[in-house]
Amino acid sequence: MKIIPISIIFVLVFSLGAQAAKLDLSRLLVFYPCDETSGETLKDASGRGWDATVPNAKWEKGVFGNAVRLQKTNSEVKGDIISSTAKTGEISIMCWFNMSAHSTYNGLVSIAHPSCDASCCYRLMVNPAKQPFWNAGQHVDRSSTKITFELNKWYHYAMVVSGKTTKIYVDGKFIGEMDENFSPPQFDTVTVYVGTGEKPGTWTVENAAFDEVMIGMWLLKKMK
Repeated sequence: MKIIPISIIFVLVFSLGAQAAKLDLSRLLVFYPCDETSGETLKDASGRGWDATVPNAKWEKGVFGNAVRLQKTNSEVKGDIISSTAKTGEISIMCWFNMSAHSTYNGLVSIAHPSCDASCCYRLMVNPAKQPFWNAGQHVDRSSTKITFELNKWYHYAMVVSGKTTKIYVDGKFIGEMDENFSPPQFDTVTVYVGTGEKPGTWTVENAAFDEVMIGMWLLKKMK
């Protein structure tokens, strides 16, 4: 039986409030607490072993423990990480982030596979207007004008995908949803990035700190 660290539960409760109680933590696919203090590895605390390389990483205080600061660099891990999501089409991608510079598209967390146009399968990003921007299983760009992210401020940003709709949450609050209406493909080997929106060098973060990066097979409900 896989043991779920109590720290994960605490982070989810703080980030998502009552939503956290509804999550099946056995469906956690990737979890980067970003609590290292040195080195160039993001250690996966999900129990699945998806440690990621992260060149030129800098470490600092985060929302929970430490955080990793990325400046024109990104982490990368490749493997059969999300193929199980095809059974239900459900996947959630979330992180805490804090931008210190922003002038164009900045990729936060992305999942790439050649079957998607330009490998843009799942992307959690910020557009030039500092607003949410995403792809949810296919290269169809979506965005929301309901919130504008400020510099030098921590935000929790989550994308929840079902294949039928994609829902966006910021700081645990439901921002909005978009109809998708397609059957998510089954991906075998994918590449998961933190700090870029497509591939290394394409929409890489200019200067941002990351904490508590998670990918799971979950659907969150609209908060009251």
